This record gives sequence, structure tokens and C-alpha cells, in this order.
Amino acid sequence: MRTHLHSVGMDAIILHNASYGPSCRASTPHSAREVSVLACHAILILFVLEWTSRPPVVLYEGTVLPENAAWVPNAFCEPGRALSDGWFVQQVGPCDGVDPPGGQQESFTRPLDPLAGIEEFFIEWRIQTTGDRSEMIGVAPASLVAGGSLGISYHFTIARDQVRLIRDNFLPIVFAELQPDAAHTYRVELYGSKSYVWSIDGQVIDFGVPEGPFPVPGSVLQWRSKSWFLSSTTRWDYVRFGRVPEDGSGDYNSNGVVTLDDFYFFHECLTNVRPGIKGGPGQDSGPGCRFADFNADSSTDLSDFAEFQVHFTAGE
Repeated sequence: MRTHLHSVGMDAIILHNASYGPSCRASTPHSAREVSVLACHAILILFVLEWTSRPPVVLYEGTVLPENAAWVPNAFCEPGRALSDGWFVQQVGPCDGVDPPGGQQESFTRPLDPLAGIEEFFIEWRIQTTGDRSEMIGVAPASLVAGGSLGISYHFTIARDQVRLIRDNFLPIVFAELQPDAAHTYRVELYGSKSYVWSIDGQVIDFGVPEGPFPVPGSVLQWRSKSWFLSSTTRWDYVRFGRVPEDGSGDYNSNGVVTLDDFYFFHECLTNVRPGIKGGPGQDSGPGCRFADFNADSSTDLSDFAEFQVHFTAGE
């Protein structure tokens, strides 16, 4: 089994809300009224079909407990948990009266069936953990796994200063070194059977041809904190997944309109000050902000904001 090693520089809510479409009112004379209404209804049907063909973007932003945002919890040995300033915090350690390996843990799972078959899929999450890399042998201290019924998976194990990606026992394991004890932004983009790209803090770590499309029916996404031998604290800022938004569209949630929902993420791109990802002129705002980069110069700045306002609507 081969291993690739990289180094990173040291530096739920579903937002696919319904939009209120046109209403069918007959404003024509009686003789043409039925035709007018029928035509309008046909337009409405096309509108609904187009709207429902766009899969949602699903967000967990650390402001509520995951189980209150449609994530299914599974805990062992009563781990600690709390909400703190927009972060979900997990504290795990050895279980009382139980010898390690294996201690406290809690995972959260969500099915990906509503997104099965889409050609442009992303997962992005931002976390920080204090767990030691020695715990990784037990798939600890933190992990995020996207897996499907066809055996295709993206299995990330994250420690305070290192992350590991396993896709298949027959493929190279990829490691990346991290700035210790810092929060990092991880992003995976999958384009059917054509390509995948994994980045950390805007820096590409690995890319290539996937073993097959993902997600497929039966796929799930799960994230977890776990103790193997040692205690650790893991903080989750957010977990986001869905359709990759179109570059330069301003439409983060891919629902065909640019609203305040999208502005939340545009503003994040404009003001980011994170390792490898920065808002403002001349800065690379990262792969998660291409939707906000209207002029395709890799930065999100006031010129993009001006264009965002042109596209902005007052829709829901």
C-alpha cells in the first residue's frame, strides 16, 4: 500500500427554500381566458420541474445540536458535548471502568439519497481538534466519512497536526501535515466519474479520477469524535454539502435566485481571514468562494460585491 505525504502551509439547515413563482390570473377577455390560464399553468409546471431538479445545499453551522438539524446521533459512554459561540464542541476520553483501546465517542449521520446522481457534489467542513496523531490507528480523534453502497468512500481521519485520507485499500493513503491546534477548512469536490479534488485551507492536497460517481442511492455522510486511548476536544464550526454552485453566479444554494441566504456566504468569502483563504482584493478566497468571484480573478472583493448586487433579488 503506497502513501502520499503533503504539507499544509502554516499560516442544518436546508437553504434550498421555495421561491414564490408567478401566479395564474386571467387578465385577458373571456374568450381567451382559458388559453391564457392553461399557458400560465404550463409555465408553472416547467418552473416547478426546474426548481425541483436542483438539489439542495445542506448546512450544519454549529448553532444548534446536530440532532436538532436532522443528523442522527450515536453515542457511546456519555461523551461531553456543548455549543459554544457558533461551534459544536465534543469532549471524549477513556470510559470509566473500561480499559482502552476504545473510549467515549459520538457520531452524527445523514443520508445522501436526495442528492444521489448529481454530477457536481461538494463537502466542506471546518474543525479543530486537540487529539494526538497516535490515536489515528483507532480512527480517532476526529473523522468524517462519505460512503456509499457501491463501496466508494472518502474516509478522513483528523488529528491536531495531521489528516489522513483513505479511499480504498488498493489506493494510496494520503497524509497531510497541519498547523497544530488550529482550525482548518477541508473541502472535497466530486464531478461524477470524471474527477475529484481535495483541498485544505484552499490548497489542493490530492486530485484524480474517482472510482465511480458519488453520491449514489444508499450513500451517507457521517462525522465523529472518538477516544482510542487518549482524551481530546474537537470543535466543529460547520459541515456543508450539496451541489457545487456555479462559478460567478452568486447563487450559493443553487436555487436559481440570489437572495439574503446567498449573501451570508458571499459576505463570508468577502471577509474571510483564515489560513490560505482570505477575502479582499489580491487575495485567494478559496475554492468554496468561486460562486462569489464574478470576474474570475480568484479574489472576492468590492467589484464582486457590485456584481452581486446586480444579481440580487428580494425572493425568499
